[in-house]
Amino acid sequence: MKYKVTVVGLGPGSEDGLTLGALKVLRQASNVVLRTEMHGVVPFLKAQGIEYTSMDDVYQKGEDFDRLYEAMVKRVMDMAQSGQVVVGVPGHPLIGERLTFELLRRLDRERYDIDIVPGVSNADALLALIGNAGIEGLKILSAPEMSEDLINVRLSTVVINIYDALVASDVKLLLLRFYPHDLEVFISWQSQNKGLEYRAVPLYEIDRQQRYDHTTCLYLPPIRFEHLESFDMNHLKQIMEILRSPEGCPWDREQTHESLKRYFIEEAYEVIESIDKQDEDKLLEELGDVLLQVVFHSQIARERGAFDIFDVITRICQKMIQRHTHIFGDAVAENAQQVVANWEDLKKHEKGFVTHAQVLRDIPRVLPALIRSYKVQEKAALVGFDWESVEGAMQKLEEELIELKEVYKGGDEQKIREEIGDLLFAAVNVARFLKVDPELALNDTIEKFITRFEYIEKNAGRPLQDMTLEEMDDLWNQAKKRLLT
Repeated sequence: MKYKVTVVGLGPGSEDGLTLGALKVLRQASNVVLRTEMHGVVPFLKAQGIEYTSMDDVYQKGEDFDRLYEAMVKRVMDMAQSGQVVVGVPGHPLIGERLTFELLRRLDRERYDIDIVPGVSNADALLALIGNAGIEGLKILSAPEMSEDLINVRLSTVVINIYDALVASDVKLLLLRFYPHDLEVFISWQSQNKGLEYRAVPLYEIDRQQRYDHTTCLYLPPIRFEHLESFDMNHLKQIMEILRSPEGCPWDREQTHESLKRYFIEEAYEVIESIDKQDEDKLLEELGDVLLQVVFHSQIARERGAFDIFDVITRICQKMIQRHTHIFGDAVAENAQQVVANWEDLKKHEKGFVTHAQVLRDIPRVLPALIRSYKVQEKAALVGFDWESVEGAMQKLEEELIELKEVYKGGDEQKIREEIGDLLFAAVNVARFLKVDPELALNDTIEKFITRFEYIEKNAGRPLQDMTLEEMDDLWNQAKKRLLT
């Protein structure tokens, strides 16, 4: 035998908002419980002779919302033991009503039949009152469960369950992240005569109203990006589509994957520079420039029917999930080294590599040589092809220097080039053992050289070409002592 639970929407707060279907179920039921008696339709239910109990006593005893709803679900389950129970909830049972969600989640469907009788929601009533909903769609959010990820300024939006000023303040802070502070919005509540009242206010004032209760709702109109102060990924995509359109920017329309390559490289290096300078405002700007390059290339590909930005996002999300099997799967990784090992195994499997040489050749040739050397050595070390300690790497560095000294006397340019390459590769190996990025280390040395050279030039007193090397070297040593670089 299954227990029967029916959840009925009571509408926004007056008998006019109660559907005939809901009224029929309530009249026929012998076991009715309301989530709250603080609802405008209650006098009408009494006048209809509909007997009920309420769960307002649970609210009074509840310490937090999780325990409160747990107690409500238990109440419903206990009532269902003695026969069919009808649960009356404000508005629509499936729009911002957590009790319905908890019942659907907690009740075992093999033991309980759950029916839903729809009702008019507070959002429906507000939209009908202001007559301002667009055909582009509608988003309904529940204030207590709101987050930045759920906000979409392109759609007409109604926020329900703004039951006090504190919740209204939290909602305002979230919305101001995306909407203009002076945007005209509509806030509504059930009036004393059971009708719906609303007021037009600027967004920044929604937490300064005289009244809030469980019927309080907020309407926000859709906003075009030209009027926004804050944007999201879709806006950047839209802007790029406009710039690449026939009516767009001539320069942007001319660009190709090939013509944009140098800009991508430049922007990436500018990100690194802002990190080195610990300039977070500059980092914010440069990350945006890199993101623009991603969207730019994606738009060019979209015009050819190859892929678009959503495909790019999907591919990287899939990769992150597939490569983190210790988070999203059954693999185990107790430290960072195990994470890297798992990652490399999965990557090798995905790309169909059967030899480790294929892994090494997969490292892009276009990388700066120091970076590529570092990565090649890292990959080789994963299969044990590595020195046991930094001393072995240093000894190899010394050997390569000796070999270079030997070949340069012979004047064979090819051999000299080869030995210089070996020397640099050995130096990268030492850097790797010491956990130093050779590319960054060399850039630091270049900056140090320029700074000291600048000191020489400023303190020389005459043109550098008129000075001897010894004189310049004396100033160089002064710079080493006086400058902290």
